Amino acid sequence: MMLIGEETGELDKLFDEVGAFYEEQVDYEVARLGDSIEPVLIVCIAGIVLVLALGVFLPMWNISQVAMTAH
Repeated sequence: MMLIGEETGELDKLFDEVGAFYEEQVDYEVARLGDSIEPVLIVCIAGIVLVLALGVFLPMWNISQVAMTAH
C-alpha cells in the first residue's frame, strides 16, 4: 500500500485511510469484548451478593433452630 501511495503521491491520504480502518476495527473489537465480558461480570456480582446474603441469613437461621430446640 505504501508503494502505491508513493507512486501516486498521496501517501498522507493513504495513511489516513489505513488509520481510519484500523481505528474502526479496534472500536468494533472493544465493543465486542465488552459484550462478552458483561455476562461474566453479572455472574460474579451475583455470586458476591449470594455470599453476602448467606452471611446475613445463615446466622439468623441457626439462631431460630437453637431457639426451637430449646423449647
